[in-house]
Amino acid sequence: MGILRDQRGADWLISHQEKDGSWYGRWGICYIYGTWAALTGLKAVRLPAAHEALQKGAEWLTRIQNPDGGWGESCTSDRVMHYMPLAESTPSQTAWALDALIAVLPEPSAAVDKGINKMIELLQQNDWTTTYPTGAGLPGNFYTLYHSYRYIWPLLTLSHYKKKYGA
Repeated sequence: MGILRDQRGADWLISHQEKDGSWYGRWGICYIYGTWAALTGLKAVRLPAAHEALQKGAEWLTRIQNPDGGWGESCTSDRVMHYMPLAESTPSQTAWALDALIAVLPEPSAAVDKGINKMIELLQQNDWTTTYPTGAGLPGNFYTLYHSYRYIWPLLTLSHYKKKYGA
């Protein structure tokens, strides 16, 4: 019964992938979060890394990486229903993007290595990017800052990086 549920869930996720390779994530901000959840979920049910949906998702994340190596998405994405860059990198969004790439990529890419360096830098910062909302309550009206996310997600991502790549 579990395998059937896994397959139905995977099929549903794949059918809801956006044309650009991303997924919408309702509770986080928003496409980075949704793509992280979809890619890590699909890998958890053992979808092969070479699967087109996983490759498209990883390519989308790599395309939207900020020049500084991190990732950041505006809360506006939630309201306009498509990805809107923040132009700055945030700790949790960088961690989500990296964790998704780590789940899919057999070896660390240049984008992953650059992102890991930026994420470590972000862990040491204390500016507006560390207090940018990470959760969506009511699109366009109410957003949530989970204060621990700026530490929890990067630490989990670093753990996944070390476990998978041994670095």
